[in-house]
Amino acid sequence: MTRHEMREVVFCLMFQHEFYPAEEFGEQRDNYLGSQKMTGKERQEVLDKMAQAIGHLPEIDEKISACSKGWKIDRIAKAELAILRLAVYEAVYDDSVPVGVALNEAVELAKQYGEDNGPSFVNGILGKIVNE
Repeated sequence: MTRHEMREVVFCLMFQHEFYPAEEFGEQRDNYLGSQKMTGKERQEVLDKMAQAIGHLPEIDEKISACSKGWKIDRIAKAELAILRLAVYEAVYDDSVPVGVALNEAVELAKQYGEDNGPSFVNGILGKIVNE
């Protein structure tokens, strides 16, 4: 599985995380991961990255809120929000991912999963966060 494919799996899990209460999410996560073709090591990497990103959600959301003037977190489309959260985690907290890669991958995910203006919205918010 490529790093892009693994990132896409993490994005999908972050997206799902918004829709399920904590007591149900584990089962939903395991069902989704069971449908993916990945090794045990890849699965663990995905779970680790997701757990680390979710562990930083308060700080990540604060950064997104500060740079999304006029857009409260609850108004941002769920796909774009999950993409932003993952990208901010990678750019700010994950030293193994170059900032440029995190931004580029986020825009690509927004092109695939976001709304029509999603890529430019994601790029604009991430650009502000990275420049601060």
